[in-house]
Amino acid sequence: MLTVAAFGVVAYRAVRESTIKNAEMTFRALLTEVKTISELGAIIELERLTTAASDPAVRDMLRHGHPASPATTAALQRLVGLDTTITVEAIDRAGVVRQTLPLDKHHPSRVADLAIPAVATVGPIEQHNDRLFFASMAPVKDGGEGVGAIRVTRRLGVRSANSRVIANRLGRDAVLLTGNDGGKLYLGATSLMYDFKDDHMAVHRRGDERWLGASIAVKGTPWRYAVELPERTVLAPARDVLVPFVLSGSLIAIAGALFGLRLSRRLTGPLLQLTAATEAIARGERDVTLVAIDRGDEIGRLARAFDAMSTAVRHVRDQLESEVDTRTDELRGALDGLHRLHGELKQSERFATLGRLSGSVGHELRNPLGVMSNVVFLIDALPDASPKLRGYATMLREQIRLSQRIITDLLDRARSGAPVIELVDVPRLLDDLLLRANTPSTLRVEKEYDAELPHVPLDRDQVGQIVWNLVTNAVQEMQGVGRLRVSAVATQCRLRITVEDSGAGVPLADRERIFEPLYTTKAEGVGLGLAISRAFARANGGDLTVEGADGGGACFVLEIPLSRPDGEGASDGVRQESTSLRPRLRGTVPEALA
Repeated sequence: MLTVAAFGVVAYRAVRESTIKNAEMTFRALLTEVKTISELGAIIELERLTTAASDPAVRDMLRHGHPASPATTAALQRLVGLDTTITVEAIDRAGVVRQTLPLDKHHPSRVADLAIPAVATVGPIEQHNDRLFFASMAPVKDGGEGVGAIRVTRRLGVRSANSRVIANRLGRDAVLLTGNDGGKLYLGATSLMYDFKDDHMAVHRRGDERWLGASIAVKGTPWRYAVELPERTVLAPARDVLVPFVLSGSLIAIAGALFGLRLSRRLTGPLLQLTAATEAIARGERDVTLVAIDRGDEIGRLARAFDAMSTAVRHVRDQLESEVDTRTDELRGALDGLHRLHGELKQSERFATLGRLSGSVGHELRNPLGVMSNVVFLIDALPDASPKLRGYATMLREQIRLSQRIITDLLDRARSGAPVIELVDVPRLLDDLLLRANTPSTLRVEKEYDAELPHVPLDRDQVGQIVWNLVTNAVQEMQGVGRLRVSAVATQCRLRITVEDSGAGVPLADRERIFEPLYTTKAEGVGLGLAISRAFARANGGDLTVEGADGGGACFVLEIPLSRPDGEGASDGVRQESTSLRPRLRGTVPEALA
């Protein structure tokens, strides 16, 4: 009898330990599922809040103090859809509630304690009048400045989805505690102060009964969930194992001992396997295999449930990671596009201002310059003009020429319109421009053209203007002595024209600034040539950049697509190449471009 009792005690302790360990694993598995559901709910809540906070009507109401409107009501009404909603409030930065949907007179006003967060957040769970609620808040920003916030207060139902999950898995005796990490946990509307730790099973006494439980924190929120079962319920299987040993007596001592040992091994083996699988999942391992999954008893069902749970958790985690990666890529692309558009907008604003200045000032200045030119002509025609007077006339003529070049720059930018696309023989165009440039004999000119280069659809005048600017700038930079190299090659789907000189080059810090309107490093000109050239290049679907040339100097690179999308270009399609430049490309216009 003593032997049976001894074996019974040993078996009971082993089963009790395994049962508690199994309960802990079950608790943690269920808590992981509850945590996943809550984290998904928090993500959805914050996305809806952020969408409402970005509504222009809400932003204008909070910034300017406008009264509520149908537009703001519609934006806030989308947050009221759930039956758990208590209030949706639009609050300005002074803490004044500008609009509330719907009004709940039982909910306390907490505007005095308002602290607008930097990003959308889910607040802690609070208690008021035997009710549990939490508030989520998203900042409303206008141009990066916080102008207020949207706060949604929702109540926690006694029979929430998480509570039903726990009851379905563990039975009616199981309870779900909801609260805050490091603070109070609530059983219904009753607050309890428990010291839960994520890595230990907790034992608490409530009333005359001991309870076993475990807890887990919800990522992205200040919340914590805990699951508890009465100790008697958890240890019921262990007590069921002990009873046969006590009743069997000495007649089944040996059989009972062997049966107890066998039963202990049969129970503890799969449970230890489940323990190892749980620890593996906690370490972040994805592929966990359970041997006991084919068993037909409770442990087999538990193993299958555990496997299904781990598969669901893995699937949800994969979905979340994929969603985060997708949103991150979309956000990165949107930010890149925003930065690019911002730069283009600033450049367009400067060109627009320049165009208005050109139209009003350029024509007004040419009239007095024409009169001055006539005066110089008359002085030159005087047969008895003194050398001093002729010297003054020469100085005046030079200043008139410089002023005309500046005005030509302004008017050239003002007249620039949409490109007129035609098929152009690029080598022939470059040869014509170099011939017109009349480079000094002391300057060595090198040309390199792709023999298979096709005719390219582009605006002959605009591209010719670009190359002319680059060539004349290079000649001025080298002061008539050095090497000028012009090349045209086809690379992949683009035409690449380079103009390389052996001058002083462009400092690395100025390689973008030289393309800004009105920026120049020369004594003459107003710094429009390269800005206009880049604008022409982009109007033709390409770009203009500058690099350092081999052996010193500067290398300007013009890239233009070799083909155009259908429908782009002149109204009657892409025109065939014309035999000469249009009259707009006059010799005096490019010379003034700096």
